[in-house]
Amino acid sequence: MTSHILTTSTHSLEFFPPKLSSSGAVIAPPSYILTKSPADQVNDEKNGSSESNRTPIDLTVHDTITIEEDNADPEVLLIKLQDTPIGTLQKSDNISLLADFLSAWRSALALLEDQIQVKSVGEFEDPMNSDYITTRLTEERDSFVEEKTIFIRLVTWNLHGEVIGEDLRPMLYGSQPEIHDHPGLFFVALQEADPLSPKTLYANQATVARWTNQILDVLDPDYVAVTTNELIGMILLVFSHKKIASQVSNIEISTAGTGVLGYWGNKGGVCVRFRLGDTHIEGLPGVEIAVVNMHLSSGLSTQSVERRRWELSELDKRLNLPKFNGRLFRKQRNGGKNRKELLFQNGDLLEELDERGLEEEAAETVVNANGIDDDYISDKPSNSSFSGNVSDDASAVSGAASTIDSDRAGTTSTSSTSVMTLAATLNSDNVGFDKEFNSIVFVLGDLNYRLSMDRLDVAQMVEKKDYDALLFWDQLRNEIKEGSVLVGFQEGTIKFQPSYKYDLGKYDVFDSSEKARVPAYTDRIFYTPYPTLTQLSYDSFMHYISSDHKPVASSFLLKILMTDMDKRAAIVKTLLRDMDVRENESRPKVDVEQTELICQNLEVLTTETQIVRFRNYGNTQVAWEIEQVDKSVLNFNIRQGVLPPGAKQSIRVSFLVPVGESNISEIFILRIINRQDYFISVSGNILPSAFGASLDEMIHKPSGARNEYLPQNDIPQLNIPREIWKCVDYLSTRISKEIFRHPGDDTVGHMIRNWLDTGSEFDITVLDTLNADGNKGTNSIAEQFLLLLELTNGGVIPEIAYPVIIKGASGIDMIFDSMPRVNINTLIYVASFLREVRNVVFDFEYILEIFDKVLIRVPRGAKNGSRAKSKRIDFLKAFIGK
Repeated sequence: MTSHILTTSTHSLEFFPPKLSSSGAVIAPPSYILTKSPADQVNDEKNGSSESNRTPIDLTVHDTITIEEDNADPEVLLIKLQDTPIGTLQKSDNISLLADFLSAWRSALALLEDQIQVKSVGEFEDPMNSDYITTRLTEERDSFVEEKTIFIRLVTWNLHGEVIGEDLRPMLYGSQPEIHDHPGLFFVALQEADPLSPKTLYANQATVARWTNQILDVLDPDYVAVTTNELIGMILLVFSHKKIASQVSNIEISTAGTGVLGYWGNKGGVCVRFRLGDTHIEGLPGVEIAVVNMHLSSGLSTQSVERRRWELSELDKRLNLPKFNGRLFRKQRNGGKNRKELLFQNGDLLEELDERGLEEEAAETVVNANGIDDDYISDKPSNSSFSGNVSDDASAVSGAASTIDSDRAGTTSTSSTSVMTLAATLNSDNVGFDKEFNSIVFVLGDLNYRLSMDRLDVAQMVEKKDYDALLFWDQLRNEIKEGSVLVGFQEGTIKFQPSYKYDLGKYDVFDSSEKARVPAYTDRIFYTPYPTLTQLSYDSFMHYISSDHKPVASSFLLKILMTDMDKRAAIVKTLLRDMDVRENESRPKVDVEQTELICQNLEVLTTETQIVRFRNYGNTQVAWEIEQVDKSVLNFNIRQGVLPPGAKQSIRVSFLVPVGESNISEIFILRIINRQDYFISVSGNILPSAFGASLDEMIHKPSGARNEYLPQNDIPQLNIPREIWKCVDYLSTRISKEIFRHPGDDTVGHMIRNWLDTGSEFDITVLDTLNADGNKGTNSIAEQFLLLLELTNGGVIPEIAYPVIIKGASGIDMIFDSMPRVNINTLIYVASFLREVRNVVFDFEYILEIFDKVLIRVPRGAKNGSRAKSKRIDFLKAFIGK
């Protein structure tokens, strides 16, 4: 798969997008490689700290990239990965590359967040996947497949960054009685749900959770949350009635930011796409539904219209929409502006920061960092009466609409001809109105299109409730008439006053601030026609006063063939009962002798073996297999087989008893194919042992690990573990040139561990006898001594002392203040023994390498190359002394 590479002044960041299957499942997760520039690598090599790592690192939701402007040079961008600087970029040379890279990176982060969230509820799974069930369900289809009427409610609301405490029930339920007659789907689209700040790069999951809970508290208890999708302050929430939730399938989400640099998520769209009523086993096609929450750039000027047109073209390309009879954008008409020019028409962000009350200094940070020009902000119309082109017939209406005193204003409203018809007439791109797609697309949100007229004229028309006359000057309506945007979409009849902009805390007072913005229908709901989809209502709710926008909502009824899951479940239950009767005689019959394997008094580092026995007492042969959980310590002599009728099977289960544990508890599954599973447990207690204990635990048990634990005041004066003292005491009188070079005997090693753990003295007679056979006794003591040191819990030289050890010989004076006293005493004792060993063996470096491994605990993540190893060896040499 093609990678994306971002090269900064000091680093190269190579990003590998996730590899997806045809169904959308993740085959290979996203990853990245961060390397230093060649010049920095050379410097590192000179300093002896070269670390070249080309191993890909899996991307996580914490791997965020932030961009800041350099205070010393406004043309330079500072790039950070997880708040760690990774170099700089020049704005002029790399802005397009940076935008593309950030888009791919953020899409991968969104995919990772989706995997954390629950994307569906209660999906139906057939209790038995068999041809018999499939065939019979197809035959019985007419008894449980029927036409259902689904209630659909869509709500959009720009929250202006406010926390809403008002009653949501009127907005969610409206006045339709149908909501109580049919199972429903609710879609709630929010914009500006969080306060905007310069460092806001991702959606606030706490806000998503709060709104989800607020809506569930209002909805009927039979409704559940299905999924969410979000960008910065832009949230789309989906809820379903439990009766149909199991038939909401194939959920996919996609996002596209079109804000700063064309990719920042303060503007753009979020989409949820799913299939409703899709039941493969019955062959029902269902209908594919996509819902898009948009928040486009604001402004009344011609440039603002061009910017929104470009944004719709980006959403048309980047959102994962189904095939449908239409387009979000049909043809580019940007007045000659290229993509880079449109990217920097960000006056909208200035206005948003101002409207949402961001502190002046923070607003200046965002603006300056992204080259935003305040000249793009204009709340007054351009020289022309409205930004689009109207027909000759419409221009005759211009004077009447602008001179509101004339009675003709009421007669100059737009025709009732649907927007869909006008768009289809002008469709020369062969969008596909002659095709039938089994899909519905809803578009809603703060589209931010304005009324190209004077504020006072708007107020007078609102007072007269002449909404048709207002809509004649609606920028979006005129864009749709020309066939540029939302081709193939319909909008319900607007019988409410503009939804923007109102004074906070007031029901119907338009913006009375110094800017006195022109009221507009910024908040809209559009949909593509479908044969069985009927719009019931299209309303705004004036009594909400927490935001400067009023919420807008629309209700629909959708008729669709769906499975009655209760009826289907009853049929499946009957079929299973019939099949059970027919197949009972042919089913495998197995008797497992014991399903609980209990072990007693296990000794560490020994191999324990248990036997599982079962027999086939049925009339057919039985296929079986063993299934284990991850990280199991169990081993099996045979893992699968076929057992004839009347035959018996024995399976040996073995495991190495682990150190540092007081008991063992494991489970494995004996799976009888086409029959039940047997869960077999293996459990038992593990005897205490010095192997795996800490030095402190050993000194508190001077009589052996299996004996009494003594309090601090009763510990003998010899403040080192007696087990270590015994091993050294024995070996110090038997040092040879070959010491620590030969393995010991397993049986003898078991015997030595028992002597140490029970506090028994070494049986010198037995060991000397073994020494006559290839020095087997001494080799076994040496092997167990090394094992005792290596398995010491926390180590003889613990991780906390590693910074001292890595200093080499210069760390000797500091080691005494870096470890507990028992560790110091033990290290001194072992060093004294090694001093004697050095005087006998030929290759003491070999001995030091062994004790480097068993004495020193290297912290996870610490450097452990040849240089670090050399420092540790130097320390041991210096500590042992001359």
